[in-house]
Amino acid sequence: MSSIESFSGIGVYEMQSAAAREVKRIMAEAKGDRLKADKIVLSKLHELNFITEAELPVLNHICEVGHKATGGKHDAAKAYHEVKKAYEELMMKGNASPVALAYASGAVGSYVSEDGGGGSTTVVYKKSGGNWQGTLAGAGGVIGGYFGGSGGAALGAAVGSVVGKIIDEC
Repeated sequence: MSSIESFSGIGVYEMQSAAAREVKRIMAEAKGDRLKADKIVLSKLHELNFITEAELPVLNHICEVGHKATGGKHDAAKAYHEVKKAYEELMMKGNASPVALAYASGAVGSYVSEDGGGGSTTVVYKKSGGNWQGTLAGAGGVIGGYFGGSGGAALGAAVGSVVGKIIDEC
């Protein structure tokens, strides 16, 4: 049975309920500190073997850069390029976990930018304001992993990232 097939007996209600409990638990543990919450989630993903020891510091760095950009302590354009470079390096290694790639890709997408096309420069307008993208990507990875193993974790991280981006932009 593939890890995705294990989702078949689980309803949306169960996933919503699990997600709500997990995010509340994480935020309580982090005492409301969003960067700390992101790092808690990444540690949990590592503990569950959904991301590797080598990926953990890269993903933590991506979180730190994003929080600094949101807080106005790091230029959004420079942060975008730094996060994009980290993501591309994960991809180029050829052995990155699907969860790390989903998380890092979502982090790149959390910057509001416009590609000039035809090889022209990308213009970065800002970093999404709420930083829910990172927290929900990580929590989605943990929850998806509980239900569907590593495939579920990658899917959960991707879905959490999308939902977080929507929340950040609204």
